[in-house]
Amino acid sequence: MLMVKISSFVARSIEELIEGIKNEKTFHPTLALIFSPAKMGLPDLARAVAPLGIPVFGSSSAGGILATPSGSPVHEQAAVCCLLDLPASFFSVKLFERNNEPATEFGNRIGRWGHETFSHPAFIISIANLDNNGEAIVRGIEDACPEGTTIYGGFAGDVAVPKKPAVFSHTGLVSDGAIVLAFDQSKVSVQGITTSGWTGIGVELEITSSEGRIVHTINGRPAMDVVEEYLNISDTELLPVSVNFPMLLIRSDGTEVLRTIFAADFEKRSLRFAGNVPQGSKVKFSSSFGYNTIDTAIRDLNEYYPGHSEADLILFFSCLARLRAAGPLISNEIMAAYNLWKCPLVGFFCCGEIGPNRIGTCELYNDSIALVQIHIRPDTE
Repeated sequence: MLMVKISSFVARSIEELIEGIKNEKTFHPTLALIFSPAKMGLPDLARAVAPLGIPVFGSSSAGGILATPSGSPVHEQAAVCCLLDLPASFFSVKLFERNNEPATEFGNRIGRWGHETFSHPAFIISIANLDNNGEAIVRGIEDACPEGTTIYGGFAGDVAVPKKPAVFSHTGLVSDGAIVLAFDQSKVSVQGITTSGWTGIGVELEITSSEGRIVHTINGRPAMDVVEEYLNISDTELLPVSVNFPMLLIRSDGTEVLRTIFAADFEKRSLRFAGNVPQGSKVKFSSSFGYNTIDTAIRDLNEYYPGHSEADLILFFSCLARLRAAGPLISNEIMAAYNLWKCPLVGFFCCGEIGPNRIGTCELYNDSIALVQIHIRPDTE
């Protein structure tokens, strides 16, 4: 049985990060996962990792996540690096630039690459450029791959205003595209859970006019008016306040996904969400973030764990909005996962999360957690 070696550390500068990689003496890394704040200088970081001879899956972050037995797992101003010694035949990393391709076609290109590389691939993806349609990219990947293909990840994070997230690898950096890590599912098991802990409240409303991510009317009224009336806020308060009150989109199959307001057209009184909101959909306002939100997310992890306890590494994609709403309490749900699986746990705070829902359909989420278990299959040599 193959045992993968893993080493993780936090770095507060490019020099410290490169030194940390070079100083790993207990094994020879074959893959590096790097989640770094944009202010560290991502173009310089991408150039610095290129000569190391190690495939890199890199993403800007709105805060790094690295759990250890003591101390906070949240590292808002630092990069997190995870080194692994997986056999090169088990995985492949590729940086994709979108080049103005429609989102579905871009996703299809990613999917074709993954399926040409492995007959049964699993994807970990980080997408740069918040204007990209993450849901369409996911559908494009699915269209090019076998039914039920596993996809997890999120949008690259950034805390700046305006946000300028980027993704990078040992081959370069792009601000409009994706970094993709594909695993051979015959060698590596990739599974996980997505959860938010948020609950819907009040009556169901109907999206009466929408185009993709833009919602014009709710229950026949201007979308902005409906939201501001419910939250009792003004135009100037809309964007900073509404991030703490995502809308719960109820699918026709009974599954639910959160949608956060991303932008607003104050003249047309329409709203742009961070994911698609189909016309005719039913939605509810959600409760504000609090202790119950975290407790519910932890309960979901506890209920999921018994049948899914195997992991060599946990990847933890959490929404920036959760960090802003919960502050230091966000550590509770991260450490709950760490204490369950008792293995290395790394990740970052992102601007949209990707993973299957409870019936297996891959979704783009907002304000959620996507937890991913990476596990070498027992019969692998």
